[in-house]
Amino acid sequence: MKNILLISLLLTATLFSGWKRGENFPDIALKDQFGKVLKVEASDRLVFVTFEKETAIKTADFFKKKPKGFLKKSYIKYLSDISTMPSFITSMFALPKMRKYPFSVMLIRDDLGKELDKKEGKITVYRIRHQKIESIEFVDPEQLSSVLQ
Repeated sequence: MKNILLISLLLTATLFSGWKRGENFPDIALKDQFGKVLKVEASDRLVFVTFEKETAIKTADFFKKKPKGFLKKSYIKYLSDISTMPSFITSMFALPKMRKYPFSVMLIRDDLGKELDKKEGKITVYRIRHQKIESIEFVDPEQLSSVLQ
């Protein structure tokens, strides 16, 4: 009986443990803060994902210092999981603030965030090439510039 329970736990952990290196990066289409649908394209090289308010703010501050069009020219997508944010806070405070950004943030408003790899206090960075995941990194917000080198 214990063996069956152990096998079930291992299978569950394997099935729901996020995406893996070498796998295809899933087709993702999300609305940004302006309501425009954006996709992670085959040409994209980096996908930054934030899950917490602090990492989202630091990531946005980092990208705000870059030249206009930097994300697009660098083949980078920035996703932010706002699925746990109360809708009142989202509509009254978060979205108006994000609309001032000179770049788009793809907003995760559903369970997609549960499929993504994450570590508390870190930004998840997927390096992709030809839609295959080359690596998954967990980066301190203060170390974002090292990812671009």
